[in-house]
Amino acid sequence: MKNNILGFILLALLTLPTYAQQSMLPISDAEQVKHVINELFDGYREGDSLRVKNTFTNNAMLQSAYYDTSGLSQLSIPEPITKFTAYIGGGLEKEHDERIWDLDIKINNNLASVWCNYAFYLANKFSHCGAENFLLLKKEGEWKIFHLVDTRQQIDCNIPDRIKNH
Repeated sequence: MKNNILGFILLALLTLPTYAQQSMLPISDAEQVKHVINELFDGYREGDSLRVKNTFTNNAMLQSAYYDTSGLSQLSIPEPITKFTAYIGGGLEKEHDERIWDLDIKINNNLASVWCNYAFYLANKFSHCGAENFLLLKKEGEWKIFHLVDTRQQIDCNIPDRIKNH
């Protein structure tokens, strides 16, 4: 009996370094970038402007690509991230829930690009959908968004069932 207990303790001690090494492995750049994008939308959903702000560089810009009423392709004037975070910080009366899928992450050195689809729900009601493109820079070991451009539409939204409200 004493040998069984001693054997169990020895086995536990031998597996501990393996577990510790696996849990301390560095997170890949792609996982870090994905975390930044998820952090942005988690903060937005919670109405936490500081959490959202921390995912962006100080001089980040937001834009939208769209078609005007004449059917001409347009790009909105760049808006500073401070305008977006001030909107969130002003207190959101309804939950803003932007749900993303099909993330395509590309990384080269300290530059990353993320393309994804999204569906936006306001107070749990569908508002619009589109695609988003994020540009991120890795500076001092951290990935931050420096540019975000999106499209917006209310029709022809191929939203997966797992994203839609049930």
